[in-house]
This record gives sequence, C-alpha cells and structure tokens, in this order.
Amino acid sequence: MQRLIGFERWCWPLADPTTLLPLGGVADHDYGPGVSRALELEYSGGDFAAKDVLARRLSPAGCLSAETGGDLARSPRWDQVLRAAGIGDIAVVPCRDAHGCWGWMEAYRDRGDQPFREEDLEFLGSVASSLGTALRRGLGVVPQASEDMPEAGSGVIVLDADLRVRTMTAGARIWIGAFPLAEVFAAWGMLPAVVYPLATRARAGAGVAQAQALDRVCDGRWVKIEAARLEGLEDGEIAVTLREATASEMFQRRCRMFGLSSREREVVAALVAGSDTRAVTERLFVSAHTVQDHLKSVFGKMGIHSRREMLAMFSAWQDKG
Repeated sequence: MQRLIGFERWCWPLADPTTLLPLGGVADHDYGPGVSRALELEYSGGDFAAKDVLARRLSPAGCLSAETGGDLARSPRWDQVLRAAGIGDIAVVPCRDAHGCWGWMEAYRDRGDQPFREEDLEFLGSVASSLGTALRRGLGVVPQASEDMPEAGSGVIVLDADLRVRTMTAGARIWIGAFPLAEVFAAWGMLPAVVYPLATRARAGAGVAQAQALDRVCDGRWVKIEAARLEGLEDGEIAVTLREATASEMFQRRCRMFGLSSREREVVAALVAGSDTRAVTERLFVSAHTVQDHLKSVFGKMGIHSRREMLAMFSAWQDKG
C-alpha cells in the first residue's frame, strides 16, 4: 500500500468492536510520546476524521485534509501533536466487515507532500472489508503465552482532569506491566494507549457502556478496562478499573470474532455448558438435524472439524480469559 498510494509513516491499531475504542497495535511513526495527547484530542468529540466517527460512516475511508477543508490546523490533534512531527495529511480506513470494526489503518504523509486523493481513499476503502475480516479471524486464534504474568486481581488508576496519574493500586501496576509495549510506554511516561480515549469519554460524561473496552495482554488473558468520573473529590478526576474479563464477556466476544449467528451462539453456549444434542434440541425447540447443521456452519467459521475441537478451543479460551 505504501508503494501504491505513497506515504511515509503509518499506524494500525486494533479496535474494540462494541465501543470503537482503539486498542494496542503496530506502528511506524515518530510521535510516540505524543500518542496519549493525540488520542485524548481525537476522542474529545471536537476533532476531524476521528477513528470512531469514520467507523460509523457508510464511506469506509476518509482523510484529514478533506474533513478540514484543506486547513489541517482546524484539527486539534494535528495542530498540537502531529504538526511538530512533520506529519501532513492523514488517511484513515476502518477495517470492518459484517461483524464490526476490528481496527483502523492510518497512513501519514509528510507536510511537504500532496494531500491524499479521492482515488487513494477509494483504494483503501476497497480493501477495508478484507482487512477487517483478517483482523477478526486473527483475534480468534488462541495465543501461546510468551511468559507467565503474576495474578493481578482488580486494579484501579486515578487520573486527574488532565489525565495524569494521581495514584494507582498494586493490581493496576501489574496489569499495566502486562500490556504489549509496556516498557516503551513507561519510557514515554504514559499508560497503555487505550486508557486515554476511554478516560476522555468518561470525562465528557459518556455512560459506562461507551467508556469500556476489552483488550488482550501479553500472556493471552483479556482485560476489561472501564472508566468513570469520581464524585465527591477534586473536579474531573477519573477512575480507571482493570480486571480479568469474565467468562460471559469473553464468550460473547469470541462468538463475534468467529462471526457466529445468534442461533449458532445458543447452540455453542449449550454445548459448552455441558448439554448433549438431545438436551440442545429440547432447550431450543429444534431437531437434531438442525443442531448438526448449525454445528457444521460453526465448524466452518472456526476452521475446525469436530465438536471436540470446538469444545477444546473454547476451553483454551476459558483458561486464557
């Protein structure tokens, strides 16, 4: 894509498909220490070409020059962070398929380069669905733990109105250390990137349903991160909680990763809970043949060939999450 479109730097964060918050990812750019501020400004509700906004649009790609009418300085994150890094126009494509948005690709041109053309955005939009499906299926793979992480329990971080750390619990410190690139973020004096857009939403008064995310840490566990404004203390303080995702939360996310229909989810849930085919037929008021048809579809979506493999895979996820 760099050769076909032409851009110097890029960023490819994953997404929580429910809240459209950016998670961890990979990148090749040089404004790392400014990532926290850029995300805070982008998710403040007043910026242009914000990732969550573009993910809700029918058009699958956009760029900052078009959104700002050619005046990049109208974008707070460009004016305060990206300008100093020598970045010019930014193209953003939500990597989404029929089951949700699973990430974004951001392409950065240098300040002296021409803005992205409509043809460039059309090309990016043409690959958006394939990229989204690839990301979704990749998340459905149970990772091999690279190292054992200590048990963290629940953790709490208290941020001030400017999203600076006031204090945190020992559990929160353990969770922070378990995120990918934890040492890099620590060197930059920041928390994992997902915290900043999440806390920005909470600070603006967004409900709990919009100020939460599920993210995966280095040992394969999934962590639930939530943010809410504190009451009765200094104005604007935010509490960020981190805890291991529950079995129910992970079951729903896994089913979405595999693209299972609502009926397929019901069948899988019953089997994972220990029911046999007869019990499933009685519970769902369907025939044994219909149950087998649903399972055949589930096996195809999960890339497996038997009920035993399916149960083993969900068991492995259960161990991780």
